[in-house]
Amino acid sequence: MIPLTKDVATLVGPWAEGVENRSLLHEKFALPKVWGHPKKADDANRWSLLRIVKRGDSLLTDDAARLTDDARKRRRRADEETNPRRRDELLERADESERLAAMARNMAKTAKNLADAARRETRLTEACARNSTNFLADLEKSYKGMVVPFEATLGSRMMVNLAGGVVENAGIALDRCFGLPLIPGSAVKGITRVQALWEIHETKGDEKLRLLRLAMLLFGYGTHDLRGDFGWAGGAREAQAIAKEIGAQDFKGCACFLPAYPTTPANLVVDMVNPHYPKYYSGSPDKPRAEDNENPIPNYFPAVEAGSAFGFAALLNRVPDLPNITATGLLAQVKQWLERAVTRKGVGAKTAAGYGWFELGRKEAALPSASASQSAASTTPAASASPVDQLITRFKNLNTNVNFPAALPQMAALASDADLRRAFETLVPANERNNLRKNNPYWQAFTSGKAGADGQRILARLGLKLN
Repeated sequence: MIPLTKDVATLVGPWAEGVENRSLLHEKFALPKVWGHPKKADDANRWSLLRIVKRGDSLLTDDAARLTDDARKRRRRADEETNPRRRDELLERADESERLAAMARNMAKTAKNLADAARRETRLTEACARNSTNFLADLEKSYKGMVVPFEATLGSRMMVNLAGGVVENAGIALDRCFGLPLIPGSAVKGITRVQALWEIHETKGDEKLRLLRLAMLLFGYGTHDLRGDFGWAGGAREAQAIAKEIGAQDFKGCACFLPAYPTTPANLVVDMVNPHYPKYYSGSPDKPRAEDNENPIPNYFPAVEAGSAFGFAALLNRVPDLPNITATGLLAQVKQWLERAVTRKGVGAKTAAGYGWFELGRKEAALPSASASQSAASTTPAASASPVDQLITRFKNLNTNVNFPAALPQMAALASDADLRRAFETLVPANERNNLRKNNPYWQAFTSGKAGADGQRILARLGLKLN
């Protein structure tokens, strides 16, 4: 599979079929596109990814069967071919298809071994989730008055560290010991800080100065930040004045952001983005406009399936001795920013397409919480509300102009066309409803992607047609 020393190759197997750790398999045993053969295996990246996701073994087996069938057809045509040059070409391509089919079968075995190991260790996965839940409770006891832990449930698929893997643009953040997905603490801090900066930027008067002061204390800053991010959000002069009050031009933040681990078992799945206009998007001179005459080129990437809960926590490492600054005030503000970040902005990549957003609390399908953190009842519409009211309440504060793909299946499930139209006109911005064009990126989710079928049904029921 990849060049290895003899003892390691014997231990893990030629196709890493002896590796039962998803993180190790993904990060260290990727299949090179070119290795040991003059011809490139274009599907190598995809096959490397399929080994670690749910149902990956069956997808790899399907690829192997397709390639084997292709080789069989080419040999049959070669037997009937009278042109020697053409016959040799067909036989060469048949040999190549058989080579690739053998690779896919071997990768399928590796994927099956990993899946079998995961099934055998189901109790371990559940124990890890319980440990994460207990860890939140222990944090609250050990750092009482200095920490804010809470749980949130994925309302859509999530991708974290997409560009950080061995396979280009197909990375995933995995725990090295258990192979479970996680959200690094740096990512948690990053999205919280962005949320804070935007809120400061959009606030006026004394409240702007109050939030700017809290943000500089919580996140810390360097000299460049006073004219950079914090200067943009609250004003460079104001940021400099607050730094003078704090007594430092470089300041270590008072808040620590911990990695978020699953508190219920989390599944990894394969997802796909399928650009319909690859030449147009790449700036090809022969494609100045996006037209429906190009071949889509699917790109595959791993994602965490919706429905799993994650435990978040931010704690204070100290409380500065400054007027009107208390642990309670700092914690309340950082919790507010963090909760808004995960529920409104989302976590990870492709949040503008509806990925990575959370709902506060642990949902009913998950394991019972040992820490009794925030209840989902506060964020879930009342059961007595109508389906359309529940839908609107759930998505109206989630920047649905960018996160709307997650709402499409529920919109399509509305029985009444009147309810569907009401939800559509409430959630979809008016300027987009007036620009029903196929090449408008906003509407591509209505015709392609994981919610494309639902989107097409919605458009048909509303009598809308993309031009």
